[in-house]
This record gives sequence, structure tokens and C-alpha cells, in this order.
Amino acid sequence: MMFQMTASGKSCVLALAACLAGCAIEPASQAVVDAYRLMRSEGVAQQSAVELNPNFRYLRVQIGTREVFMVLGYVDQLPEGPVQVWYSAEADVLRLRDGRVVGATMKSGTDWLSVTFAHLPSWEAVGSQAVFARARDESPGYRYGIKEKLLIRRIAPPDDSQLKLVPASSLAWFEETVQGGVDGLPARYAVGLDGAGSHQVIYAEQCLSSEYCFSWQSWPPSGRGAH
Repeated sequence: MMFQMTASGKSCVLALAACLAGCAIEPASQAVVDAYRLMRSEGVAQQSAVELNPNFRYLRVQIGTREVFMVLGYVDQLPEGPVQVWYSAEADVLRLRDGRVVGATMKSGTDWLSVTFAHLPSWEAVGSQAVFARARDESPGYRYGIKEKLLIRRIAPPDDSQLKLVPASSLAWFEETVQGGVDGLPARYAVGLDGAGSHQVIYAEQCLSSEYCFSWQSWPPSGRGAH
């Protein structure tokens, strides 16, 4: 399923975020309002997290020096697997499936309109390394059907990530590189275990182009090591 937020869609999100506190709205809409308030609060992430509504799930997204909190709007149940759709109060939209970007419409920079994979291994099946394929549509420039071969491998916990309040050594780390590619830097993923003992991406870094990279982390921090 392709997802692209239009200009009118972005306006709707901003209008929603500006609703008065007394409006009767659905839970996902309330979560966007909460994110809007958080974006305009004072203090660093650790302090701002106190204001998050515990009924909703959040991501802390770092784009250069810009820190954004995104809220889980809904989960899109697709044949390829469930896709989490995250929103920020500034109309960023991020779609994640098992921790990987399958759609991104951001405030600035490059957008990935749709992403599909072939022969993608599960996190526990990667071993030392594995190869898979990715196809994606990109904007601006309207580049469709970009096909890439990727190599994923286990790496040691890095000391230069944007991970906060969680020891990097407590998570299993993976690096994902486009073979023969020139755009951007390798993606990195930190995987832990959720409450049910399933592998879950706790933190990730992704470049949508050579000029536009960001990281995201489940917030508030949680997760156990997956070693």
C-alpha cells in the first residue's frame, strides 16, 4: 500500500493539533494533540517525556539538531506484515514495519513514498550477515521503482549513536549497506526484546538521501538485550 501525505493532508494534521483541549476526538487524534503540546514545551527529552500521555506510544526522532516526538496513530494491517504509522505535530509521517522504513513523508528533505522488500530475513535469522533486495519510490524527482541490493551484518555496539538512556551494549546491533550505492550512509538498528520475548527494534538510523538522515528511538526508553 502506497502512502503519501498531500498538502491538504498536512494541513489537516496541523489543524487537528491546534484543537482546543475540550474537543471530543478519537484516541489517535488526541495523541497528535499531545505531540503538538510536547513540541512546544520547554526542557530536554528526559524532562518532556513526563508530559507524554502513557496511553499512547511515541518515538523520539532526531533530525540533525531538530528533535521531534512522533506518536503512533494506528497500525496498518497488510499482507506483508503490520505497519506502524507515526505522526509528529509538524506533519511528519513515518511508516515502519518491523523497525524498517516503508514510507516517510517528512517536513523537509527526501520522501520515500513506498518501500518493499524481497528475501528479507528476520532479525534473529540474520546470523553474521545476510543479503536481501529493496525497491522504493522517491520524491522529489519522482524516481519510481528504485531497486537496491542490501547487505546486513551484525556489528559491535557503536559509541557515536543518538541512543539515550539505554546502554548500547545491552542491545544487538546491525548495519545495513546498499551494495554499489552512493546515496547516504549505512542504516543501523539496535534490537532488544519486548515483554513477550520477541525481537524488537528499539533504535535505528536511516538516510533517505545523502543529505537527509535521521534516527529514531522508542520512547520512553524500554527493551531488554537481544544477545
